[in-house]
Amino acid sequence: MVKIHEEILDNLDEVVHLVDKNMKVLFVNKAIEKLSRGRVKKEEMTGKNLYEVFPFLKERGVDKEYESVFSKGKSLKTEEWTEYYGGKIYTITVKIPLKDKEGKIKQVLTIMRDFTETKKIEETLREVAEKYSAIVELVQEGICIDDKNEKMIFVNDAFAKILNYEKDYLIGKSLFDFVDDEGRKILIKQAKLRRQGKSSRYELKVYTKNGQIRDLLISAVPLLKNGKYIVSISVNLDITERKRAEEKIRILLERERKIKMEMAHYFFNPIAIAKGYMYLIMENLPRNEKENLEKAINAVDRIENVVKNMVTKGEIHE
Repeated sequence: MVKIHEEILDNLDEVVHLVDKNMKVLFVNKAIEKLSRGRVKKEEMTGKNLYEVFPFLKERGVDKEYESVFSKGKSLKTEEWTEYYGGKIYTITVKIPLKDKEGKIKQVLTIMRDFTETKKIEETLREVAEKYSAIVELVQEGICIDDKNEKMIFVNDAFAKILNYEKDYLIGKSLFDFVDDEGRKILIKQAKLRRQGKSSRYELKVYTKNGQIRDLLISAVPLLKNGKYIVSISVNLDITERKRAEEKIRILLERERKIKMEMAHYFFNPIAIAKGYMYLIMENLPRNEKENLEKAINAVDRIENVVKNMVTKGEIHE
């Protein structure tokens, strides 16, 4: 048997057990007692055939999974649920082949994580969403519920319409599947905030079924239980048309700015030259004629002020 520090393994939340080719349990840690809801003791399971302790495993095809790991020598990860004494237990299981010195597979190490509570919360949320689906489907905003692995467990019609997919297709998918590299960076950052129990509001570009880009304004809220992140609920507003309108306005404003700059250059340079010559002429004129020229300069100043206000404020006045 592989040397394993039992004291360390007994303090893990995950169930760890080791079987040989005959499915004899060579080792199991104490987490099995919690997973079995106290019905199986560590000492009672050690040395027995795995299917003798849990006969329903063969019914669920687990024996085929172990046969595959022993024959192919490749690890196998599965997610399953088991009806156990009237209740469902959800687990994520990894089966790892262990080789001897000659490279032959003699044992399989199994690691099981119980995520029943998380799954129950997800199912409750889904049931609530479906119960109130008539209301949820009436809203214009896309509503989505993601599990802690960023997988969609519920979407409404509005959300499916944004991405142009059927609702059933989106269940189990992740928003990561519908964004580019820049979008992934945004989602990674947002996922970290969710795990910290923080809500946020952010914009994201997504790709629809036909390859179109849609702009979303997302408001996401995490749901925690006992301080642990369980799921997130988001309201997704399609702001594509608004963004396009904003871009058109930006282009028009930039065009207006350039026109104003050209206008300023066109008017101010000749005005400055004219005023310069007028001041030069004024120096050699008699006093009574200077007064007339000053009136002309004042008139030019007024024109200059009008042009300046048009360029800087968009207003026509001195």
